[in-house]
Amino acid sequence: MRRRAMPIGWPRRDPRHYRFAVPNAVWEYKLKPVEFVIFSYLCYHRPSGTFTPEVIATDVHMTTSTVKKYLEALVDRGLVTAERSLALDVQCITSEKFFTLPNEVFLLWLPPSAFMVYAYLLLIEDRRTHACHPSYNTIAAATGVSKNTVMKSIGTLLDMDLITVEPSSYFDKRGMKWKGNNLYTIQPVRPAVDAFHQRQLRQLELEAKCRRVLRRQAEYDRRHPRAALCATGSAPAASDPPQQCKPLCTS
Repeated sequence: MRRRAMPIGWPRRDPRHYRFAVPNAVWEYKLKPVEFVIFSYLCYHRPSGTFTPEVIATDVHMTTSTVKKYLEALVDRGLVTAERSLALDVQCITSEKFFTLPNEVFLLWLPPSAFMVYAYLLLIEDRRTHACHPSYNTIAAATGVSKNTVMKSIGTLLDMDLITVEPSSYFDKRGMKWKGNNLYTIQPVRPAVDAFHQRQLRQLELEAKCRRVLRRQAEYDRRHPRAALCATGSAPAASDPPQQCKPLCTS
């Protein structure tokens, strides 16, 4: 697993301008990752009112049918009203005990499981050092996903430059050294978003280049039709061995 040096510190900004609150009590509901993403999106837009499933689907990068399905599940749990806004009691909880997520998290197209693991790390991080060291089993139990999914999600967050991972160790009473849990440090989200957009631009440039090459090839083929490699004729008898076609002319 790739390792990175720990940051010296974060630039101080007013959290109200770039982060939004999610109630701690949401973890008690054992939401599925997709439900958690949709609920977080509604928390992000909590002061703005309600949104249609189509708008939510566009912003969280899911299909409309998926959003409708899991919105219904959130309504059944009492977390969301039928008008697709947060329930009143959830809004009250948000004002008391909550953790925060960066506004830009929806720009990164994170898989729902990685989104949920990232949120859990933000929940338990040390607010001064932005670090935490839960085990894979602890994260899996809190998020409700499998240990393998947690490990894959950690790899995704690492690749996205949202966290750093450092190994740790400890000594028992006998003086034996054992491998400890990984130490995760949350990184500033803005550089991660910039890097993600740069990767998207490079991908778009590569796709545009491929399309140009294909258009040129098609135009060349149109202007210079190729001679048939084999003359069409009757099929050989079944008993005859297969004949390999040869070009009609050589360069």
